[in-house]
Amino acid sequence: MKKFLILMISIVMVFSFAACGGNGGNGESGGSSESSNAYNLDMKSTEAQPMSTERASAEVLRETAQTYFGGYNYFEGTEQANLTYKDVKEHIGVDASEYRYDDTQQAELYIWYVDGDDKASLNVWFVDGKLNACGAINI
Repeated sequence: MKKFLILMISIVMVFSFAACGGNGGNGESGGSSESSNAYNLDMKSTEAQPMSTERASAEVLRETAQTYFGGYNYFEGTEQANLTYKDVKEHIGVDASEYRYDDTQQAELYIWYVDGDDKASLNVWFVDGKLNACGAINI
């Protein structure tokens, strides 16, 4: 009886470990988001996907583009080229408003809209998880 009980407990433990392993099929592609993909993004979809409803101020996004990004639009060969989505998010203070995959640039595009103004945004492209380009619109 003891052997049977030990065998049953061992089987339950094996299935418990198996259930905890793996990635759960959450759609992550090892992209730049460096998170558990809390927004369930399809990282290869070219359709706009909503993310956070929190918004940053125009001043924060302007400072990000002008100072944090050094005023550059393209980052190849700059120290900013090593920034990740996590770095940019921490600097801005909120997650991006929207995500889509930019097929023409082969890059992940995150868009931060200005609080109260959907026509003003900071668009940031990441390639292989690293900052590649940015564009500020109406900020």
